[in-house]
Amino acid sequence: MKIIGIPLQYACFDCRKSFKRPQLSGASDRFMTSEQQAGQVREAAEFANHRVYKCPDCGGLTHFMGLDFKAPKKLDVKAWQQVKAFIESGKVYYRGSQDDQS
Repeated sequence: MKIIGIPLQYACFDCRKSFKRPQLSGASDRFMTSEQQAGQVREAAEFANHRVYKCPDCGGLTHFMGLDFKAPKKLDVKAWQQVKAFIESGKVYYRGSQDDQS
C-alpha cells in the first residue's frame, strides 16, 4: 500500500491534541495484472474501513475531525468541549460547518 492525498485530521479529546494521519491506497505498477491491482485496491479499502487510530500520547481513541479542522489551544478547555459536542453530534469540519458551531 502507498500513501496518497491529503492526510486526514484526527483529535484526542482526552489529551486535547490533533494529529494528521495518511490515507492509504492499493499499490499498482505496470507489471501487475488488473486482478492484482483490483485486489490491492480492495485490500486498502478493507484496511481503511477497520483501521482504528489511537492517540500517540495516551493510547486512547481519536476522532475524525474533517479536512478543515483547526485545533483550539490545549489550555482552552471550553473550546475543546464545544469541539467534542460538535463531533459527537455527527458533524465534521468542512468548509462552512464551523458557522453551525457558534
